[in-house]
Amino acid sequence: MYITSISLSYVFLGAAIIACCFFVYFKTLIIKISGTKEIKDEVLGKMKEPEAWRNKNNKMSYVSLFWTVISLLLFIYLKFFYTISLVSIFYIFAYIALIVITASLTGMRNTASN
Repeated sequence: MYITSISLSYVFLGAAIIACCFFVYFKTLIIKISGTKEIKDEVLGKMKEPEAWRNKNNKMSYVSLFWTVISLLLFIYLKFFYTISLVSIFYIFAYIALIVITASLTGMRNTASN
């Protein structure tokens, strides 16, 4: 099964927007727990290891930023520089699998090291 390169480029643009939203979400959490005591207590509650939670969110924000940049670069490449019109749909599934594997490995590594 094939998809046009222009359609695939917009899939990567959508992935970049979603990854950017996750980046903003994780950074917002980190900023909130670095703020005043009331907001920090509201977010953290009675967590056993708030510093490990903060580190995990910080790493996940950088993973999201990485995928945002990669997705934007792929969008620009496919939209403006790629001349072949049909591309295999396998690339979409492989890309999503790479994102999921990266995010899950980052999360597993954080819980295993603590």
